[in-house]
Amino acid sequence: MSTWLLERRSREVIVLAILAITTVGCLRYPLESRLLFVAEMLTISILFASEMIRPFRRHYLCMASVASPITFALIARSTGSPIAFEMTVLTTFGAAAVAMTIGSNRTRAMSLVVSGFLTLFAVTISDNRYAVVLAIAWMAVCVWHLVANHWERLELCAVQQVRRGAAVRPASVVVAIVICMMSGLIVRDRFGETKRFTSGFMPTSGGSKWSDPAARSGVGTGDAAIAAKDHAESFGAVESELFLESTESTLFDMFSDSIGEPKKNKWERRQGLTPEKLIKTHEQTAKSEKGGSSFSTERMPPKKHLHLNDSVENAVVQWAGPTGIRLAMNRYDTFDGVDWSNSSTQRNEKLARREIGGAAWFFDPATLVAGREPSASRTDVNLLKVLRLDSTRLPTPMMTSGLHIKDVDRQDFVGIEDDGSYFMPGRDQVPALTVVNVASANVMEDELWNKLPFHRPASEKVKHGQPKLLASVATDWTAQCDHTYEKLQAIVSRLRTEFTFDRSVQTVSSDPIAEFLETRRGGDHLFATTAAMMVRELGLKTRLVTGFYVRPSAADIADGHTNVLPEDVHVWVEVRLDDGRWFEIEPTPEYRQPNYRPSTWLVAKRYATNYWLHAIGLLVLGGVLLRTRLLWIELGLSVLYPVGALLWPRRRMRLAMKVLQTRALLAGCPRVAGCPQRDWLLSLTAGNENVREAARRFCDVADRAAFAGREEAFYKNKFEKELLMHLKIKTLRRIQEEVLV
Repeated sequence: MSTWLLERRSREVIVLAILAITTVGCLRYPLESRLLFVAEMLTISILFASEMIRPFRRHYLCMASVASPITFALIARSTGSPIAFEMTVLTTFGAAAVAMTIGSNRTRAMSLVVSGFLTLFAVTISDNRYAVVLAIAWMAVCVWHLVANHWERLELCAVQQVRRGAAVRPASVVVAIVICMMSGLIVRDRFGETKRFTSGFMPTSGGSKWSDPAARSGVGTGDAAIAAKDHAESFGAVESELFLESTESTLFDMFSDSIGEPKKNKWERRQGLTPEKLIKTHEQTAKSEKGGSSFSTERMPPKKHLHLNDSVENAVVQWAGPTGIRLAMNRYDTFDGVDWSNSSTQRNEKLARREIGGAAWFFDPATLVAGREPSASRTDVNLLKVLRLDSTRLPTPMMTSGLHIKDVDRQDFVGIEDDGSYFMPGRDQVPALTVVNVASANVMEDELWNKLPFHRPASEKVKHGQPKLLASVATDWTAQCDHTYEKLQAIVSRLRTEFTFDRSVQTVSSDPIAEFLETRRGGDHLFATTAAMMVRELGLKTRLVTGFYVRPSAADIADGHTNVLPEDVHVWVEVRLDDGRWFEIEPTPEYRQPNYRPSTWLVAKRYATNYWLHAIGLLVLGGVLLRTRLLWIELGLSVLYPVGALLWPRRRMRLAMKVLQTRALLAGCPRVAGCPQRDWLLSLTAGNENVREAARRFCDVADRAAFAGREEAFYKNKFEKELLMHLKIKTLRRIQEEVLV
């Protein structure tokens, strides 16, 4: 069998093995440490390249590449970023498949089997709808490989009698792929619903701090995990309450544990007020209780007293989505100098129903009336699983537009509270193990620049209860800014860089905001309150939000969700746009800021503004390069030939012919289709006898190497250097001009 056939066969098997390990990598990349994952893949790639270059060390390099996934798994576990053990096993198989491509026919055949298993297995367990593309690509290359091998074996059976009359036909590959796809469509949805493993060596979903940190067990985040508790007519029972920790913490308990209890309640303060003030305070309190209690900025140091460490899973909720975001529970829009309360009335217990993909979704009517119909390009859908949250409210991210619970199609099942938060009306609390699909809108930075209203500063009309000190501080911090969004960024930046986050600080004065501005130290509730009141000095509407922060460090990489714990309670701020939507800001350091991505147009405008001089220089440079492009192309081809001849010495003549054809194409005298290379080259050098003789000898040696099987001719042909030296673009252009004359 000729050597080039073996090379082609090896290349196809290598491509199949790379596709297999890529499919496994697509499963791992979104869930693991990016640094360790990239380092592992680079190590496997380097070891494989070394196998190809150094055959005398091939066995050692092969063993090293197979051991790489195991080594990186141990490193990941020691650094606190464990890799699920089944992913390590699959990657080890992938590395072995790649390593076996460099070897005999038997090892290549084994590599083909392993890569096929890996590709089909990884695509089967993947949740990505586009994963099947990798399987189709693998099947296409595999079919091509098998068909090509059939032609080769047929040719070898009787070399004297059988002659290949046609090349491998792409139509046969296309037909085979179509048959595979049609077979898949025929058997689709005919095997019933798949079930997760509950025992055996393969892991299931969930997670436990008592087990291996990368192992998984229990009920995961699938949207079928909805539980029956008090309303069995609306939920399907999937797990007994015996497996849950009976102690459930309220949001008040969590905040008291994390940032400290309020110093005194409203009734104790009310006793010291005059009758006139008592009536006004009672009215404010009634509004607060109607909208969902209140939130005090006067706090004592936190005292940890919740006992949830003995539970199997002490998470309050689980979030399957991006980390570093905030899940809102309560919102407050009225501040009296110490306490926050809610005065808005946005209650709606009958949301707008929309059927999307055969599922019933319930949206906030305000988002639909305003013409913001949810679109796939501007909406993220994530999963929220409630475990032990003693509340009827659902923690949802910013700009949540709609909710969906599997098998629930009741318009009164979920509603909107007075403060704009989502809740389940008519219940004592959200049933444990309820999984909610949450649709939230994306916000571009362009909208913050264009849709922030600009009004007269609030300091010109000081409201009751707002510290006058805030007006002067806000004016000082935003003096160098022109746009409202720039001023908003300046306030947030000052708080994040010049103040210290410390929840153990106790408020000692009756004006917690003034004390915070003086000491520059406090909890996140003081950061949020100060930011909210300063932003109001810009003429913007703000509100305080309490809820949970989804910590990136709490992500369960094995199961794809994040455990939100009681100590993850957080306070932040939302600001109103002129279209009625609210976006969030994060003034507290140590918490990740919201990611508002700029559009391509905004990035281009910023680049043009900041680097216009550089852009002019690039345009001038581009014009010069365009003018002298033939010189640079000639230089590149002159470098390409010696480098290619050094790496692939047996392909020197083929590379030289490619360089000559490229030069002729740029010079305006390309080789005509169907014209043999010998005839074309001899006619091209007809005007110079010395070059013509070198071209003739070059073609003679190439013919002997290709047709007579004299491989030494590949190394003895020195005439291509003479041809490449004389037949340059300028020379060929001159020849073409002489022909035209």
